[in-house]
Amino acid sequence: MVGPFVACARVGGEEVRGCLSDLPLDVLRGCCPVRSPGIYQRQRHMPGQWFSTTAERFLEYESLLERDWMLLMDFDRRVEWICEQPLRLRYTKDGRPASHVPDLLVWRDGVPELCDVKSEERVEDPEFQAQVRAMELACAEAGVGYRVLSEPDPQMLVNVRWLAGYREPPPDPDGERERMLSALTVGQSTICELLSDACEPAVARPVLMHLLWAGEALSELAEPIGEESHVWARVGVAE
Repeated sequence: MVGPFVACARVGGEEVRGCLSDLPLDVLRGCCPVRSPGIYQRQRHMPGQWFSTTAERFLEYESLLERDWMLLMDFDRRVEWICEQPLRLRYTKDGRPASHVPDLLVWRDGVPELCDVKSEERVEDPEFQAQVRAMELACAEAGVGYRVLSEPDPQMLVNVRWLAGYREPPPDPDGERERMLSALTVGQSTICELLSDACEPAVARPVLMHLLWAGEALSELAEPIGEESHVWARVGVAE
């Protein structure tokens, strides 16, 4: 792999080109997808769109695995912004021009991170590994994070998919949000205990599920969510 590593991004409908290490962070923060997923007969992947509450728009994914990671990043309260297919990295490989488009650009805790999404069965592919080495070198030079994402924990994914159904704040005529958060500041409770004190448990349940989606309340997501699941307040959540 030979530099310089030239990044080509789209900002405000115009192409911005330069060494990745020279691109201002506000340029990366404002970039748009440089390509759309291809659709053709007998393709191995299933492209589509996912509405991201973080990006506040539909994100285009190239595979269901990529969609799963968009969902998980939407759930991650540390993630502030997401862009798919954010830039094209050009470099030289074996004396010939080469390029790679990473799958995602994520801003987590104010720090940009480029991500490639690849299934475990394909992550060792020599061509992909060459692209990974190019990304690692370019990102290290630019001070940008880089990760390869494979299959996530299956139980966590099931739980987050369930909670995603409660992304929008539900009606709360009885003030259950304040009651449950107040109870959780005293100590953790089970879902059953929190709902047993509700005026209308059927109305309070969506409120509690939204608290878990929004990160105002926390639970162990490596285990199935059930009536005996323990819930506690996130540190710093105001009542």
